[in-house]
Amino acid sequence: MGCGSSFDASDGPRTVVVFGSTGLLGGAIARRLLQEPFLYKVRCVTRRSSGEKARELAEHGAVIVNADLGETKSLEKALEGADIMFLTTHYWEEKNKEKEVIKGLNAIDAAIQCGVKHIIFNGSENVKKIIGKECSHLDSKSAIEEYIREVDNPSVDVTGINNSLPEITTNDIGNTTGINFTILRLPFWLENFYSVFKPHKLKHAVYAVALPLEGSELDVMSVEDVGEIVASILRRPRQYYGKTLNLSVESLSMENIVDTFNRHFDNRKFTDPKIRIKDMEKFQFPGSKDLAAMFEFYQSGQAVRDIKLTRKLNPHALTFDRWLSENRDKVEEALREAN
Repeated sequence: MGCGSSFDASDGPRTVVVFGSTGLLGGAIARRLLQEPFLYKVRCVTRRSSGEKARELAEHGAVIVNADLGETKSLEKALEGADIMFLTTHYWEEKNKEKEVIKGLNAIDAAIQCGVKHIIFNGSENVKKIIGKECSHLDSKSAIEEYIREVDNPSVDVTGINNSLPEITTNDIGNTTGINFTILRLPFWLENFYSVFKPHKLKHAVYAVALPLEGSELDVMSVEDVGEIVASILRRPRQYYGKTLNLSVESLSMENIVDTFNRHFDNRKFTDPKIRIKDMEKFQFPGSKDLAAMFEFYQSGQAVRDIKLTRKLNPHALTFDRWLSENRDKVEEALREAN
């Protein structure tokens, strides 16, 4: 017996459950949907309901729900009566691909059990299959994405849907009725420029933007702009059922990126150190090989993104130039921390 979802177009606001709502991606989606309380009741899932970010969402009208992707019962409680689920999973918290996959499967199973009408998932291509190298934080999302597709088509054998992960059998799935889903595949996040890929200091007022593009271009967008894209999808959900949306606002070369930094920070000099994939593979920080594989995938030409579709879904999505103008303070702070 399912948890029960009673959505009908005449019932009023639809209940949207947002996972990762205190993070960048889920937070962007929650904040955007909270702007339309007559259309959506936003239920934000977190393990830290007393945290500052959760309190801010609650102040804007969100219902904060404690749940853990590792605990099925808590997920069913969080999804009870929901119409829509936005799911994003987080590899970097534990740096364990298998755990991330299982947590994603738990959420999908709970959504099906509770009769959720539409699942939107932050997915990815299977990088290992494309370039022959592990990229744990993307391959995990590919496995979850494939699971969603298999559950949507019960006639397909679901045994061992990803050979790089523990075997998943039909006993793991529960309800194998078809579901409505939309997959989002995101490009490089501009927010990386004030976090994991912030420019690093070489000497006084000189910074390196260390991305191993090796002459290729990089698809980018701001995570904040994904909120409007999800709102656009939910305005015409049937149009996007079963679709994979490959998103990007623009494609940039290293020359574009460095020049843009230099225009916005006239008190600093930014350079391209011309690092290579094989250089990043040798870096001594956790996840360096996964990130190197991600950039090799970007270079492969197989990470196809659709700028025209992205701009249709969000005509006001920020270019890197506009994003840097609006986020200069955050980048400035990150640069001070790099000193």
